[in-house]
Amino acid sequence: MEDLTNRYLASCSPYISSLVYDIGNRTLVLECVPDPNSLKPHTKVIFTGIRSYSEETIDDEYDDMCMDGVVGMHWVREHIFCLRTDKKEIILELENEPRLEFIA
Repeated sequence: MEDLTNRYLASCSPYISSLVYDIGNRTLVLECVPDPNSLKPHTKVIFTGIRSYSEETIDDEYDDMCMDGVVGMHWVREHIFCLRTDKKEIILELENEPRLEFIA
C-alpha cells in the first residue's frame, strides 16, 4: 500500500487543527496546520461520497494536551480508504477520490 500522506499534505505539517465527520452530508473534512506552533489551518483534505465510516481509538491514554497528527493515508483496496492519526484509525468507503484544498 502506497502511503499518500505526502500527496495530500506535501506543503503542510501532519498536525491536525480540525477533523470533522458530517453524517448528514456524508463528508469528512481534515484540516492541518503548517507547523505545530500555528493554529491557523493551511491545508484541507475533503472526503465526499462516504458510503460507510468507522473509527477505532488507538491509544486510550493519549495526552489530550498534544495535537493529533496524521500518521498515514492510503487506499486499503478499491473504494476503501484508511486515515490513521496518532489517536485513531478511520476507515472510509468512498465513492470519490479525496480532494485537496489550500486555505487562504
